[in-house]
Amino acid sequence: TPKLKYIILTLSVFTLANFGLYLFLLVIANEITNTFTIPLLLFLLFNIVSASLLIPFGKLSDKLGRKTVLMLGFILFLIISIVFIFNAHSLTAITILFALYGAVNAMTLSNQKALISDFAGNAKGTAMGLYYFVTGLVSIAAGLIAGILWDISPQTMFTYIVAVTVLAIV
Repeated sequence: TPKLKYIILTLSVFTLANFGLYLFLLVIANEITNTFTIPLLLFLLFNIVSASLLIPFGKLSDKLGRKTVLMLGFILFLIISIVFIFNAHSLTAITILFALYGAVNAMTLSNQKALISDFAGNAKGTAMGLYYFVTGLVSIAAGLIAGILWDISPQTMFTYIVAVTVLAIV
């Protein structure tokens, strides 16, 4: 349906920004602490927060609507990205941002799939396949773009992320 195509397009645009940001956050954490342990603990924090909030955000999306919770996740992601433009390079800031990014993951991960399923009608398998195909291709391009921009400067990459996230929100 046209709505399903539009949703997949929107989620693909968001994927251009949310391509595995935690990997770059881990690089920043490693640069700050110069240890191997702290980035691992931060990745663990990210996963614990994300896993613990999946069900609550799923229930919230049942009450408020999937688009609303998804949009809240997009906005929180935007805020996190803006903070990184201004060099949030203390261990405390990184820890808070990792936890918030875990919340973003919980808000967006399951709600994207549920939204696709809601609009797929009887073609849920085809819709999911198309969603994963398109976002997978976009993820490859997004990773390449992010790597090139990171080499220019982390602030350049985060500025790109902010611009693309605003586009996805719109």
